[in-house]
Amino acid sequence: MKKGKIHLLPLLFSAAVAAVLFYFLARELFSFFWHFDLLSERHWQHIITKWKDGWVLRKPKEVFFFIALLAIIPGYLGTWWLVHVFPWKKVLFFPKIYLDNKKKAKLQAQSLAAALGPANRQEALLTKKEPEKVIKISSQKLHHIDQLRGKGSSASHSSHTGNAVQGQATPANAGLDRFTLWENLAKGLEAEKIFTLRQMKIRSFPVNLFAITQDSLFLLCEGPEQGNVWETEDEASPAVWKTETGEKISSPLQDMVNARSVMQKYIKDKIPQHAKLGINCCMILDHGDISNTDKMLTFLDKWDISVLRMGTCKTSALPDTNALIEYIKSQPASSQELNDAIAVAILDLMEIENGE
Repeated sequence: MKKGKIHLLPLLFSAAVAAVLFYFLARELFSFFWHFDLLSERHWQHIITKWKDGWVLRKPKEVFFFIALLAIIPGYLGTWWLVHVFPWKKVLFFPKIYLDNKKKAKLQAQSLAAALGPANRQEALLTKKEPEKVIKISSQKLHHIDQLRGKGSSASHSSHTGNAVQGQATPANAGLDRFTLWENLAKGLEAEKIFTLRQMKIRSFPVNLFAITQDSLFLLCEGPEQGNVWETEDEASPAVWKTETGEKISSPLQDMVNARSVMQKYIKDKIPQHAKLGINCCMILDHGDISNTDKMLTFLDKWDISVLRMGTCKTSALPDTNALIEYIKSQPASSQELNDAIAVAILDLMEIENGE
């Protein structure tokens, strides 16, 4: 076990506070019980004279007085220790800690609520659904869908880790760790019969994971590759994020909202039987830190999206992914027809981007 370091300044501070506190307590104690003033030279001289004259302690009050005198030094040392171990930071900064925790709780609640989608999407549960249609998918697209689901494709691993390490600030082993986080997240959902698709694009916007349930699509996207500390400027036009080096990059939140609009339009135009499907956007920061989470909160409400954290992300004000993932797992499984329709929609949108 490592011994705790002794810091001189806190030790001197606690000694001074203990001296003041103990003096007032001891003074009141001696004055109340024995009418004795610890700072009175005349009172001390009286005690010394009585002692020299052969003072014999006969009364209990005199015995306790003598014991109290002997306990002054041990009493001060004990007070010093209590003052030293007292959690001054928690007491002195309690108002700030309370406000910070309140803001954090608000951010977590609103961020998670955005990830789960607005309440009015529950109307979709009450709407009579049209009969399912059989989607015809070519063998080439089926193979591509299997690749997107991470089945029998080693390329998906190298592709993802290659993307993860493009930024100079992100070492290769960090990219592998982040890939493992996302892969475990996908496998956890699939273990609960949630249909997932990996590493796709809606036009030019990359999405790490699609999770499809009976009534919702969840777009789960990682944060920016550039930088490790970001200051959000989503109020700018165009919306941007600033890295620790001062570089400005397109806001991933705005890009995610635009991608959702593209997917919503495609579903409305091409597969209207699923027009009531809720599309929930969530950016999961698997590394780095956001320096102005309070400011970002306004735009989470405005755009109805969420930002969560996992892995080495240092933004403690953000909620972790556990609650959202457990919520997705609890939803009814999607039908094969819906899975096929969404998979084809994604491939179509990727082909549009590639100009095929």
